[in-house]
Amino acid sequence: MDVLRVVLAWAAFAVFHSLTVSEGYERRVRGLIGDEAFDRYHRLAFTAYSVVAFVWLLLYLRNVPDHPLYRLEGIARIFFHAIQLGGFAFLLWTPWDLKEFLGFRQWERHRKGEAPGGGQPGRLFTGKAYGVVRHPLYLGCSAILLFHPVQTRNSAVSTAMIVLYFYVGTFFEERRLLAHFGEAYSAYQRKVPRFLPMRRRSLSR
Repeated sequence: MDVLRVVLAWAAFAVFHSLTVSEGYERRVRGLIGDEAFDRYHRLAFTAYSVVAFVWLLLYLRNVPDHPLYRLEGIARIFFHAIQLGGFAFLLWTPWDLKEFLGFRQWERHRKGEAPGGGQPGRLFTGKAYGVVRHPLYLGCSAILLFHPVQTRNSAVSTAMIVLYFYVGTFFEERRLLAHFGEAYSAYQRKVPRFLPMRRRSLSR
């Protein structure tokens, strides 16, 4: 029953998070507050209520009974930490704008009177880690979580739920990317694996 509580808690968070990034939700919010306000403030608001929901989830999980699952030592622990370090290095090799991701960049553009998109057309970036897998941020985070040398029952279930959500989320994310980039993204899909670096092919930048 306790495992089910952990699964349901993460499932509820996943549904909430998925709904608030869905196209239907975006259309409704745009209709309510307008395109200009949405482009400039929504990402920051999304970050705020996502953090609140995540903190609430962690506080709830702390009250779910738990017990140790395993604690690796010696060579096995070093091996797991090495993979985690590789995952962290992969994250650093993945170019992304933290301030844009959190929504602060959009707010700054509004404060300076700039266009919501910064006046720059969107482009498909396929270099660095994006030339290895199509979702390097998810892969890096998954490696760090999966290869933690100390796990409890609840942390193992939580890790499984997070990695599953990452993988399922790639399908919804790529549907939006296909709609935005068209054939360029379709060609990228054919050349670069989705989640695991099972094959390597060169990409023209």
